Amino acid sequence: MSIQRITLALIFLCISLVPCGQALKFLGEPETYAKFPKWDACDNATIMFDFKTSQPNGLLMYTDDSGRYDYLQVALQDGLIHLWINFVRNEEKSVSIKLGDGNLHDGTWHTVEVKRNRMETTLIVDETQQSQVAFEANYRIGDLDSKNYMYFGGIPSSFRGHAGANKLPESVLNTPYSGELRNILYFNCTCLPTR
Repeated sequence: MSIQRITLALIFLCISLVPCGQALKFLGEPETYAKFPKWDACDNATIMFDFKTSQPNGLLMYTDDSGRYDYLQVALQDGLIHLWINFVRNEEKSVSIKLGDGNLHDGTWHTVEVKRNRMETTLIVDETQQSQVAFEANYRIGDLDSKNYMYFGGIPSSFRGHAGANKLPESVLNTPYSGELRNILYFNCTCLPTR
């Protein structure tokens, strides 16, 4: 076997194995989630990830300020990506954005990105985006002392009573995520990406 064939065989092996090795797989079982570090979402921050599923409903990402006012939730709801975010202290001034074609549970990879620019929140799903503004915002989701970790694929049962978790529709809250997540990437106040 020539060196060129060996090299091509190794490249093929790496390409076919790397995505599987890096993805988190959720089997749709209750009380299953991945816990990630807190996201320092200040006035200019981004978080993004890829998902792949054949299920039309399920919680993809969640964080809050220990159940007080602020929360960030991204879920698949009826084949659409739905974002709920509230970052106005002591008030309910949430932003709600839905994107997608109703078929994001097609078993292929899709990219979700949540961008914050002061009072404006932008949701990007694949190549499509939509923005909304929340006036009187304080720009941050909680503070690092009160903020919870980032949860992907589900939330602990203790979170079901949190103010933010109560915003989730029953179809999402009671449907454990079944699918894969990969490439979770934070851009926080330091503007440096954290994978």
